[in-house]
Amino acid sequence: MGRDARGRGDIQGMNGKVPVILVERRERGERSLLHELKELALAAGYEVVGVVTQRRPPDPRFNLGAGKVRELAELVRRTGARKVIFFNELKPHQAYNLMKELGVEVTDRFYLILEIFAQRAGSTEAKLQIELARLKRDLSFIREWLRLAKLGELHGFMGGGEYAIDAYYKHVRRRIARIERTLAELRARKEVRWRVRAEEKGLYYVALTGYTGAGKTTLFNRLTGYNGYVDGRPFATLSTKMRRALIRGRPIILSDTVGFIDCLPPQLLDAFYTTLGEVALADLVLLVFDVSEPVGEVSRKLSASLSTLQSLGVSTSRLIAVANKVDLLSGEELEERLAVARRLGLDPIPISALKGSGIDRLEERIISSLPRYAVRRIRVGGRGVLRRLYENAYVRRVEVEDGQLVAVVEGKEEWLEAMARRCAAR
Repeated sequence: MGRDARGRGDIQGMNGKVPVILVERRERGERSLLHELKELALAAGYEVVGVVTQRRPPDPRFNLGAGKVRELAELVRRTGARKVIFFNELKPHQAYNLMKELGVEVTDRFYLILEIFAQRAGSTEAKLQIELARLKRDLSFIREWLRLAKLGELHGFMGGGEYAIDAYYKHVRRRIARIERTLAELRARKEVRWRVRAEEKGLYYVALTGYTGAGKTTLFNRLTGYNGYVDGRPFATLSTKMRRALIRGRPIILSDTVGFIDCLPPQLLDAFYTTLGEVALADLVLLVFDVSEPVGEVSRKLSASLSTLQSLGVSTSRLIAVANKVDLLSGEELEERLAVARRLGLDPIPISALKGSGIDRLEERIISSLPRYAVRRIRVGGRGVLRRLYENAYVRRVEVEDGQLVAVVEGKEEWLEAMARRCAAR
């Protein structure tokens, strides 16, 4: 959904930010998520100058009712807004009709999320994923624009006997195919790396997940000693970060992943499989949630996170719920919110990643929950072996037995057994 013909999308407000109006249409009984749309708009760098809401079924032409569209047009004129952002997913003809009526750019939450992702993408892989999601959504809009152009309702697209937009449509399809091939190759290489890591290294992989803004990065920094970017706004983390950490002396690989969000469009979940898919490969998943929010929000965001994890194939058996930001609540309020998590089948660990409270208990739970955890006595044939044991597992002690060094080691069972076989064969 591009800029309108006059280019007004480029004009900024007095503070340098583009002024926007937010719109939410919901049916009776539906919860309003306008506050979340506002957080996303602010994270993207917009200035919110007005909001419009309506309770009704979707209108075929505008999504909103015609009367509400006239009200919206007047608000655009009065506030000088240069863009209108809908919470609701717009169909191509609805976006086109709205832009004709309002005279400004009209977009929806899908493109707003993509815009934030594009601003914060660091790796080549993440950038390709963003482009893929955008192009797939664009296809439906291009088809509609092509139909309108052929009907004579969309002017300026004729050229060389062929609609320029038709040529662009073919270009987009070719570009999508190339990106999908590239991402498939990246995914295959990543899976190979993970298999090699599992075979050659004994390090456990623990992934931090949860709803955006839950404090995952703060906890990641607390556990690893890393000083990562934290701003409290949605999608502060996009590309997965990994660091080696010592949890009660046990070395693990900890990752900080992109946050979940309610009503995440399926196209986004598919496009970001390579990023989110790493969660499915983790030995243990920490589901972080903001326990300081109202009870209804805690329930909604936990449910959305669990649904996303389920779609990624993550079972509750390797999931630890982490109730963050307990320092902002009284004891009674905390218990009320923990009860919400328990009703969803979770056994949450209350912590404050910022203050450090509850971290000891969380670390104990992590160690006790690691799968295939074993203790083995391994005959050490040289310093190289002992160094690998210290790097990839937890060495309780080293003894001398029959003139040989023997290490008592805790770690991943299959890796310890492989190391024991190698040492015995020497």
